[in-house]
Amino acid sequence: MPRIRGGLAAAVVLTSLAFLTPGGSAVAEDVTLPAMRMPLGPAELEATPGAIQTLAPGVTYQKYRQGQASDVWSVEVEIPYKSDPPVEPPLKSWAVGNKTFANDLVVALAENNFVGRVDSRQTKVLKKLHDDYPVGEVLYEHKVRVGRFAPSDQAGANQLKGLVESAGFSARIAYTGQDGADTTGPWEVRVVKVDPTANVAFQAVHGKDVRAGETVRDMAAAAGALVAVNASEFEIKKPVPEGEEDPQPLVFDGDPEGLHVNDGHLVSEPNNGRTALLLEGPGARVRVDEVSSKTQVTAADGQIRQIDGINRVPGRNRGCGGIGTERREDGKGKNPETEAWRGALCVDPNEVVVFRPEWGATTPVTPGAVDVVVNSGWKVVAIRPPGGAIPATGRVMQGIGEGADWLRAHARPDDVFKPGTTITDSGGKSLSGSTFDAVAGGGPALVRGGNILINTVQNGMHNPTYGTPTGNIVERHPRTLAGVTAAGELLLVTIDGRDPGISIGVTVPEAAEVMKWLGAKDAVSLGSGGDTTLIAKSVLYNRPMDSWTASGPTERRVSNAVVVVPK
Repeated sequence: MPRIRGGLAAAVVLTSLAFLTPGGSAVAEDVTLPAMRMPLGPAELEATPGAIQTLAPGVTYQKYRQGQASDVWSVEVEIPYKSDPPVEPPLKSWAVGNKTFANDLVVALAENNFVGRVDSRQTKVLKKLHDDYPVGEVLYEHKVRVGRFAPSDQAGANQLKGLVESAGFSARIAYTGQDGADTTGPWEVRVVKVDPTANVAFQAVHGKDVRAGETVRDMAAAAGALVAVNASEFEIKKPVPEGEEDPQPLVFDGDPEGLHVNDGHLVSEPNNGRTALLLEGPGARVRVDEVSSKTQVTAADGQIRQIDGINRVPGRNRGCGGIGTERREDGKGKNPETEAWRGALCVDPNEVVVFRPEWGATTPVTPGAVDVVVNSGWKVVAIRPPGGAIPATGRVMQGIGEGADWLRAHARPDDVFKPGTTITDSGGKSLSGSTFDAVAGGGPALVRGGNILINTVQNGMHNPTYGTPTGNIVERHPRTLAGVTAAGELLLVTIDGRDPGISIGVTVPEAAEVMKWLGAKDAVSLGSGGDTTLIAKSVLYNRPMDSWTASGPTERRVSNAVVVVPK
């Protein structure tokens, strides 16, 4: 068997970063403040704070560094799922493996001269918002791995992966820092703090069209923003090779998952009460709360129809938590017609969805659908097949199944519909106003009333079978976080990840600890992973990484952004 390069480096030297301006010149960051400690890693670690930069009066930026690399690259081998009789098609078992199956795989690897090990992780049920979920239950996740390679030796792990695969096993490389186990980092945490007296406004913005993502940089430029970070999670459309047919014609990668309100207009409906960041709304400039909405139309004959969605393809609700006959596509979940499920696709053959001009130029070509076009006064001006223009000052109601039947029965040329939308917080209070903006990012809540509170179930971030938190909660990823202090300061925070020698990211509980440490009274997690981006004064201030194996930072096209705009 060929010899594989490996072994842990004795030390990892962290290099300081400089930020590139659009013209390419570097902006140095002086490290002048005394050391302190972030609530990350073992107690002996100290943070190195960067100098406070004033971006505008009352708007500051600061970066904190802490820790050094102690994790390793390894080759993770797929654990075969066994059953009697065998399951067809065979089930995959990358993440949660039966311990017996894992041990059997270690034996099989040894028979092929590979020394495997079982890395096990406990995942505890986290406390739900309303205290009605058992706390402390444990599920063990088992992963089988071969080899240990220094953070700088990803190539050695790739070489071993090839050998493992040549022996007939399915394998991939993994950096153990993602697991969520004890680590020394490193971490880079970037903090923008906005004083409540600063002469700025807070907004949740999207690109030119809701259906098409744009980079945070482009959205910041269009808004004239001083600062911008990514906001909602969204559907990601796989690229289609030139000349090939699109296998996902009804997937639009700008479509946000859940709530998006811009200038008081509901641009995307919430996923049944997931946690959201509320901006410039009634009662407070910044607030974190759970949000619901209800939209309905009344036909000229008095019949009322609830609207299933805003600016999304009928029959497809990413994140679930809708109304009517909606169900999870995979059939999981106890009450999929009412529960939110992060990232899951819910389907419903009987829907009516309203398309506003923000969506884009035309409605989607949804099979079997009918479009009812109304003007600014909701007067019916056309009944047509799907795929036509959306009027600049009007709306289009698109229906499928029973929704299409209802539109055909109750929409006639020149009839006038009466629309109605209510957006409410967790206490049932109406949220409205021409300056009111909101987004539900990825969730969950992190801090409430100055105490850590992580409402995974409320945000659909739990396993429908075991009730334990999903991988996004317990694994380390890049994170974008938002919060408000007791003094009313807005905190916009990015924590980079997937970068072994620079920053490995945080789990959601670690993110909550960081936000509490920064003084947040209330806080919520926005988008994560490769979405995490911070733009200030047109400069990329962080290192967005698409994956652990990415060759370098990449600014991803995302759904929307939270921006700080000078007045």
